[in-house]
Amino acid sequence: MSTPLFQRRRGRLQFVSIALVASPFALFGALAHADCTTTGQTTVCDAAATNPTTSTVGTGNVAAEDNRTVTVQNGSTLAVGDTSAIAVRDNANITVQTGGSVSANAVSNSGFYGTGGNAIDFRNNSTLTVQQGAQVLANGTQLSGEAVNPEGTGNTIVNDGLIKSAHGAAIWFQNTSGGNTVINNATGTIQTDVANGNVMGASGNGSVDFTNRGKVIGNLIFAGGNDALHVYTGSSVSGSISGGGGANVITLNGTDSATLGTITNFQTLQKQDSGTWTLSKTLASMGVTNAEVQQGTLILQGNNGTYTGTMQVDAGGTLQGDALSVTKAVTNNGLVRFQQDVDGSYAGQIVGAGALEKTGRGTLTLGAGNTYSGGTTITQGTLAIGADSALGGTAGGLTFNGGTLQLTGNVDVAATRAIGITNANGTIDTQGFTSTVSQGISGVGALTKAGSGTLVLAGDNTYQGGTTVAAGTLQLGTGGTSGSILGNVVDNGTLAFNRSDVFTFGGAVSGTGGITQAGTGTTVLTANNAIQGDTLVASGALAIGDATHASAALGVSATNAPQSLRPMAGGSGNNVQIAASATLGGYGTVNGAVTNNGTVAVADALAAFANAGGGSLTINGSLNNAGTVQVGGAGVGNKLVVNGNYVGNGGVLAINTKLGTDNSPTDKLVISGGTASGNTAVRVTNAGGAGARTTGDGIEVVSAINGATTQTNAFALANRVVAGPYEYTLQRGGSASADSWYLRTLQTATQGTGIGTGTSATQPALRPEVSLYTAIPSLTLLYGRALLDTLHERVGEESNQATAPAGTAPVLRTGWARVIAQKGSRMSDGNGIYGNQGPAFSYDFGGVQVGADVYQRQREDGSHDHAGGYFATGRIAADVTHADGADAGRDTVNANTVGLYWTHFGPSGWYLDGVVQGTRYDADASPHGVNGLKTHALGYAASLETGYPIALSPQWRVEPQAQLVVQRAAFADANDGAADVRFNSVNSMLGRLGVRVSKRWGESPERQHTAWVRANVWHEFRGETGTQMSSPDGGFVPFTSQLPSTTLELTGGLTAQVAKNGVFYASLGYQVSADRRLHGVNGKAGVRWGW
Repeated sequence: MSTPLFQRRRGRLQFVSIALVASPFALFGALAHADCTTTGQTTVCDAAATNPTTSTVGTGNVAAEDNRTVTVQNGSTLAVGDTSAIAVRDNANITVQTGGSVSANAVSNSGFYGTGGNAIDFRNNSTLTVQQGAQVLANGTQLSGEAVNPEGTGNTIVNDGLIKSAHGAAIWFQNTSGGNTVINNATGTIQTDVANGNVMGASGNGSVDFTNRGKVIGNLIFAGGNDALHVYTGSSVSGSISGGGGANVITLNGTDSATLGTITNFQTLQKQDSGTWTLSKTLASMGVTNAEVQQGTLILQGNNGTYTGTMQVDAGGTLQGDALSVTKAVTNNGLVRFQQDVDGSYAGQIVGAGALEKTGRGTLTLGAGNTYSGGTTITQGTLAIGADSALGGTAGGLTFNGGTLQLTGNVDVAATRAIGITNANGTIDTQGFTSTVSQGISGVGALTKAGSGTLVLAGDNTYQGGTTVAAGTLQLGTGGTSGSILGNVVDNGTLAFNRSDVFTFGGAVSGTGGITQAGTGTTVLTANNAIQGDTLVASGALAIGDATHASAALGVSATNAPQSLRPMAGGSGNNVQIAASATLGGYGTVNGAVTNNGTVAVADALAAFANAGGGSLTINGSLNNAGTVQVGGAGVGNKLVVNGNYVGNGGVLAINTKLGTDNSPTDKLVISGGTASGNTAVRVTNAGGAGARTTGDGIEVVSAINGATTQTNAFALANRVVAGPYEYTLQRGGSASADSWYLRTLQTATQGTGIGTGTSATQPALRPEVSLYTAIPSLTLLYGRALLDTLHERVGEESNQATAPAGTAPVLRTGWARVIAQKGSRMSDGNGIYGNQGPAFSYDFGGVQVGADVYQRQREDGSHDHAGGYFATGRIAADVTHADGADAGRDTVNANTVGLYWTHFGPSGWYLDGVVQGTRYDADASPHGVNGLKTHALGYAASLETGYPIALSPQWRVEPQAQLVVQRAAFADANDGAADVRFNSVNSMLGRLGVRVSKRWGESPERQHTAWVRANVWHEFRGETGTQMSSPDGGFVPFTSQLPSTTLELTGGLTAQVAKNGVFYASLGYQVSADRRLHGVNGKAGVRWGW
């Protein structure tokens, strides 16, 4: 006959037909005749004559047939007619050796046990072995005549040959309630020739343990016992299989692959060994309520959605199926593999210590609530989850082995999962959601980000195969100090950086997508990034290249673009938008148009590169500046090159310049081939320059090259630019370029008022602070004069108290106090600080002076002396005007003074008054737009005054007066950040000649009053003060300020004795210089009291 084989068709195994010849001997060819010899309990049938033996071996169900051994040797044939060929009882051991044959041709005989003419009968605990090439045949027409009929229990049938019945079951278990075993090995065949017949049957409820490694031709139907069926790969059952009644177990064994056909009535299914078994039917249709995969692979193909039994996968086992075939509850301690070739959703729950694998090109959607802990591997297709718990316990890993993880919500992958990518690569699809992977992803493969949402990689990833952003956004970091990837990125969506530290990314980014800088830190791109999409710097800083990667680039250019993209290169493919609080910078090149609402920082102007040294940044495209272009860094010499148009949209250009003469070192904006328009404020920071005259074009800070042009109002200074005594102005055009912009200290006579009266048509632009500082010493002179004053203004009509006769009680001790207010202006001669008269200013003075006589003496001749001291505090402040008529700022001098005086009155009323005083001056100069200056000085002053009253009548007197005032002050040197400032010693010698006319009257000797008027001529013999400011032009440049030499003054006053010991006095005066450039008014009021 031909051999039955397993064939796999459409995922299930099927049998081919078996062709049998009519004669049972055809399997073995011509057989020799047997000769059976019995010795004791042992019978041996050999090939000697007479052969075949036609007599039965054994007498059946009698004690004498216990413990029999029957051997049918090779070449022997035991062939009987209408009876049994071998009939023994318990504990028999029957062997049909290779080439041997046992057959019966029963028609009606009931045999030795009354159960039919079976070829072989035995009862309990016996063993039948049919070796390969041997056969046991029931050839008769009797339906109850089986090839083998165990009449009891505990029997074992081992078949490696052929057991066959022509008209009934090949094996029948008779009247048994115990257990029997059938082992059909790989070369064995158990067969019935009955169409749709059963190869095995039983009369009772005994159990059968049936192992099939070979062929079963016919149906395999068990009876009512608790049966066990062991099916091996490579075996076959041509008919149906049923466990019958009882609690039955089917075990699938073997190391190859096989498909199990229709079986029923098996409550327990076990998969053992390393092979693969496929179940084409549902578990429920098989009657299974308990399934266990102990080893190997069990493939489910039926729809097991209604299965309510158990499914357990042991450590060595694999359960494979799709969303419909895998049972809804799985205890998985091995592997559950979803072979999902079409889209499907699995709503069950998988628990245990095992793992899960997704294969197949379709999408598998896993529901939440899985707790398996062995991890998940995505090998093919897509695994979709709406919650992290779909991936099992949080300690379970996730491995990408060529498949896709699709996140159908805002799913964050548990941070405790180890995630790896094999060389088959992996994909994460966020759909339209945002999901975070906090831990680092490792492995040798590549990662693809798919879907329109955002994938956040918060860990430091070490996978080595590179990254592709197919759609949506891939964000590195969550605003902290982690979140990184290795290698290059193909970016067809958005690559976003969100970190708070300085992060260097060395991979090359290419593709049709863009880049977003989202974190507060600094991202440094050090490769050629030929992206075609837009770049958004929303926060923090994005640096294109560092000091060691100045060749880094952002955007498509003719040199870094793929050949297919080179026609669009040159800046049109990548637009860069900089938000208000963000910065774009670095040492490299930006290919594209830049719109700046924040900061463009060149080289070490970026905080992250503060110590990296100077350099340049190039923009191959237009620059629209509504923010700050920070070219100036830690030093000087940085350069921003714009190969395109520059548009100032109210922005700032910040540069460092070492302010000096022409061509001094400076940062620079270079515009190549484009046009500068709009308006930009240029903020210049002095990089240690001491200031100097520029004699040529000046210092070029905006360079227009290669045909570039600039509009006349494109640039203007944002701040005053000063160094040394000079003011730098920003001017367009020079001998080298009509469209470049320069810092110069030269200004023409038409650029201000009162300038240019010298012999040169141009002169240096001295900064207003020169005027401001130069005025300070003059203010100290005015302050000192005001406090020294004259005798009658300081203490009133002091002679009013000198009336005690000689020899009487001494005059009263007196104290006095007064307030002083003065307001005036000093006009320039038109040259201001450029001349020798100094700057113009208007001033206000206010002070309080308190004193007391500490010594008085009255002499007999009527003369008397007064000596005492005083303290004064006051302030003089001036608004200073620069030579061009502009407000230079305000000087404020606060002073505290102590002084001593001595006054002698002669017998006729003449007097001699001497005063000395010392003053601490604290000066504060406050200019506009730049730092101010503070300094201090100690001043000394002395006055000697005399007057001689001439009585015209008892009430009227005229009094000629003379006075000499000497002052000296020494100021400390200072620095205002732009220059060192030195002050010459202040020296003054002031003389006064005056005449005073007074009238005295009173109601009583104790109420005397005096009114007076006085005219003075003051003359300054020295009075010129000097200020010097540092400059490399020649050390320190001197400037002078000089108060008018001659001043006329008219003053009127009143002294009223308001009490016996109290006097009130006041005066009001006006001053004007002979050249009419100094005007002033003053008012003073005081009291004097005695005790």
